[in-house]
Amino acid sequence: GAWKTPYATGVEDYNHAGAALTPALGVKTKVLNDAAGSYTNTAYKIPGYPNIWNPSTNQFGWSHLSLGDSVDIRFDFTVTTNGTHNDTAIIIRAGVGASAYDLTAITGEWQSSGTYQLTVWYSVYMGDTNTLNNPAEVYIMSTTAGEVVQCNGWYVRTNKRIPEYV
Repeated sequence: GAWKTPYATGVEDYNHAGAALTPALGVKTKVLNDAAGSYTNTAYKIPGYPNIWNPSTNQFGWSHLSLGDSVDIRFDFTVTTNGTHNDTAIIIRAGVGASAYDLTAITGEWQSSGTYQLTVWYSVYMGDTNTLNNPAEVYIMSTTAGEVVQCNGWYVRTNKRIPEYV
């Protein structure tokens, strides 16, 4: 038979080309990523796997993975604050449509108005069927009204516990 190549990781990059969001004070606002930016690249995902990000639903889908796998995500946002003592959180809501739960990836805290980069690595572990078999969404929440949050996009690395032979 033919040799098969083992793939333990795959990478995808989803660059947003659309408008920024202005979340209401204290309201979790779903992040949109149209994957239409010039740096979107899915050429290096695990062969035969679907895209992990669906820009039409603005959801991560990882039901094609297995229990024990993980997905590392580098979130990239630009936040423009309008005053002092501003906080903006990036939240992953997993288990959407079933037993949804929120994971705070990072909270950026700024003491003065300005424009700031908010970038963080976060790992989602496929430790149960609720996480594995249901989509996840990204939310932002600000402690000050009027902040402008631009989603630049995210880079995603799929980590297989047991390599996939393709």
